[in-house]
Amino acid sequence: MKKLAIVGASHFVNRMFEACGNYQWAREFLKNAGEAGATKVEFGIEWQAVEKLGVYHRTISDNGSGMSKDELLRFFSTLGEGAKRIGGVHDNFGVGAKIASLPWNPEGVVVISYKDGKASMIQIELDPDSAEYELVEFQSEKGTTYVINPAEVDWGDGVNWSTVAPEWSRAHGTTIVLLGSEEAPDTILGNPKAGENAIKGLSVYLNSRFWDLTNMDVVVVELRNERKTSWPTGPDDRDDARRPNNRRIMGAKYYLADITGKDGKLTAVGVVPLDQKRVNAHWYLWEGERPAIHSYAKKPGYIAVKYKDELFELTAHKAHFRWFGVADAKVQQNLFIVLEPQLFDPQVGMWGIHPDQSRNRVIFTGNGDKGALVPLADWGNEFSELMPEEIREAILKARGDGPNTLTDEEYRKRLQDKFGSRWITTQLVQRLKTDTKEGVDATPTNEEAQVVDRPDPNPDPNPNPAPHKRKRKRRIHVIRLRAVPGGNGQGVEREVAVDVPRFTYVGKDEFENPWHLASWVPTDPQGPTVLMNRDCPILLEAIKYHQAQYPDVYAQEVEKIVQDTYGEVAVCKIAHSQKLAKHVPEEDLDEQYRSEAALTVALMGLLAEESLIAQRLGKLGRKKTAA
Repeated sequence: MKKLAIVGASHFVNRMFEACGNYQWAREFLKNAGEAGATKVEFGIEWQAVEKLGVYHRTISDNGSGMSKDELLRFFSTLGEGAKRIGGVHDNFGVGAKIASLPWNPEGVVVISYKDGKASMIQIELDPDSAEYELVEFQSEKGTTYVINPAEVDWGDGVNWSTVAPEWSRAHGTTIVLLGSEEAPDTILGNPKAGENAIKGLSVYLNSRFWDLTNMDVVVVELRNERKTSWPTGPDDRDDARRPNNRRIMGAKYYLADITGKDGKLTAVGVVPLDQKRVNAHWYLWEGERPAIHSYAKKPGYIAVKYKDELFELTAHKAHFRWFGVADAKVQQNLFIVLEPQLFDPQVGMWGIHPDQSRNRVIFTGNGDKGALVPLADWGNEFSELMPEEIREAILKARGDGPNTLTDEEYRKRLQDKFGSRWITTQLVQRLKTDTKEGVDATPTNEEAQVVDRPDPNPDPNPNPAPHKRKRKRRIHVIRLRAVPGGNGQGVEREVAVDVPRFTYVGKDEFENPWHLASWVPTDPQGPTVLMNRDCPILLEAIKYHQAQYPDVYAQEVEKIVQDTYGEVAVCKIAHSQKLAKHVPEEDLDEQYRSEAALTVALMGLLAEESLIAQRLGKLGRKKTAA
């Protein structure tokens, strides 16, 4: 057999494979087809193996330009080589289809390519003895070869490879067949060791990885049941429970902006420029019920980074939505934010994004960082400050004005009056000018200063001045630090009082875990807010305990007192924790010390809360007589 032209190829392939994401093999094959000029791609089933062997192999067929015998051999005998040269940082090179598919298909990957109507076939597999990837040798009367025309071979009772490619790809095009492994020969769902076992998982991946596929006819042949005994026995199986389904893949954009719903609709779209207009945040807001597309596309809202025609870093995590000022579950379900940053170009400047070599994630260069994670939190905070009015109104509408939304903010003034002198932190503020002689505030500040020696503008001609002469002045050059990029004012650090946050009660769906008690949302459109979980078991247990001690007529008032007490204690802990800002970066302070889990544990202490509750319940009179 012919080994790949690279030493230790199997180790290299396996190491690179570990950087791949789920279903990335599908991405690589689809990108290859597009670059070959294909207008049609089908992720199908190799039906001969189904009928003869009971095995379901995934095929990927396209009508691209195809490869000749020599091109096919060159492409598959050298790792990393394709039909185009490796270009710049934004060209499509990296993991590639071979690396993304070989490790989970040790039995082989078959490629049948047509060019000018002539077929060429090659197979690469893992040699169990040498543990290297090798090309399969085909023996014929003409001798040994690695590339054959499958139409010239008598395949006997096995799979007739000359009929595997669909008719529409036999003038020009390529078909790949994934043969899996001995323990997992069925590749129709994907790589089972990577958890690719959902019957529509491939469709979901393609519809959320690629932005717009409406200009290409991409089809995934789907199964209808997870049980193999219920899979179709052939392409013409008409049993409703078994027959395959041909799913047209449209891309993420279609399911955000173009699809229509029976009980919901897209109500607003827009773009928010961020980070000095180097990032465009495209947003799509739905109202009502989204269409039931969850089985083959993304139904709930998400945040993603758009790079060229693909989406990366896709997340629907509640904590990530809170970075963007959106903490309400109803709005999170219907809001899509697609960030499109400037592409990295070292010829223009050291700022932008580009994919890593695995093509599974994008990395960021800028602001002094290189190859860093995309700064989603920073962009989210800026988005929350510039939040479109339509999203702001949707958040307020989702919260409503029910009894569990605190509108009386008298408690904030009371807490500020009581603890304001103790809740002090330092903050960079603009330096104020006064009417002093110099025209600048002469009070001591924390500005950074540098002492420099400068020549006297009026030097004394006498090099040995008399004692009564004044010495040369030492001048102070003040370094004016900018509080924000592009700022031109003078900033000084002063002690300022910490503002008391708001709190409001919401349902359990707004939290990462339904039993969490509190969540800190510094970017809330109503101002920094602590969300309190009205459904939290800890809170409900406290309400029930105190209601049992007073007549039933006070049940509602007891509930409000307990809720208000826990809410006020929560905002006190947030305000007091600001003292840690001098020791902990703001991002770590919010993500760790003010996380939902940390706040929940902090509010479980009985002593502080119970003493306040008991004091406030005293106005209700005597407790019930003990049974």
